[in-house]
Amino acid sequence: MGDRENVLLAKVDNVKNISLVLKAINFKSHGVCFASDCGLKVVVEDSKCVQASAFIGNEIFQEYVLCDEDDTAMFRIDLSILVECLTIFDGCTTTPGATTALKMSYQGYGHPLKIILEEEGIITDCSLKTMSDCEVLDFEMVNSDVICKVILRAQNFKEVLVDLDSSSDFVEFFFSPDDPYFRITTEGLAGKFEVDIPKHSTIVETFDCSKPISAKYRYSQIKPCLKSLLIATKVSIRMTEAGLICLQFMIQTESKQFCYVEFYCTPSIDGEM
Repeated sequence: MGDRENVLLAKVDNVKNISLVLKAINFKSHGVCFASDCGLKVVVEDSKCVQASAFIGNEIFQEYVLCDEDDTAMFRIDLSILVECLTIFDGCTTTPGATTALKMSYQGYGHPLKIILEEEGIITDCSLKTMSDCEVLDFEMVNSDVICKVILRAQNFKEVLVDLDSSSDFVEFFFSPDDPYFRITTEGLAGKFEVDIPKHSTIVETFDCSKPISAKYRYSQIKPCLKSLLIATKVSIRMTEAGLICLQFMIQTESKQFCYVEFYCTPSIDGEM
């Protein structure tokens, strides 16, 4: 069938611009793909308390065409298999600077997502089954509900999270307009651990907090963020009065463009330190 019959057609010269971001949210096997005129958004959820989404803007692609009367296309897919397909050529080339080109096409409800990868004349054709269950939770934050917003250098913040006691069941985030400003606390087999990040620390780019607020999250909720921190340049943290937290990661692709990954986590009601 010709390309004009596709609901979605997307082409990119370097598949790593896509796979790099999708691997960051691949902590669960399935994800929901939403295509709009702005680009692709892939959403992953875990137990209705963690939601991760990767947004790949249409400017990342050399060609991006969406032909749907609703200006959207959506489907659920096995994200682990998708990532495996996108990385099938990783480490195979011996030519410096060689990249793998990707073509994705989707013909609509009930049809598979078709993937064609080409590197140095070698072509791989994949067809991935799609599902119609596209329901996801709405974790959008209203600006008026946000109590604090902090922007940090991702590399430095990664070192903080990596050092957290992994034997701890919970992680507490505390923000305040006054000292200690930003404190992370865990309590595990090694005892109680606290790390403070002052407002004027070199790793802090922006700090805005209207009043003291704290919330506890299960360590298992925070741990998947480390994948994004490994490849991000900046991380923005926002928290509402109800304790809903959003960590947004800015990720630079191999083409020096930017994609974004967001993690929403709900607080643990029965968490105790």
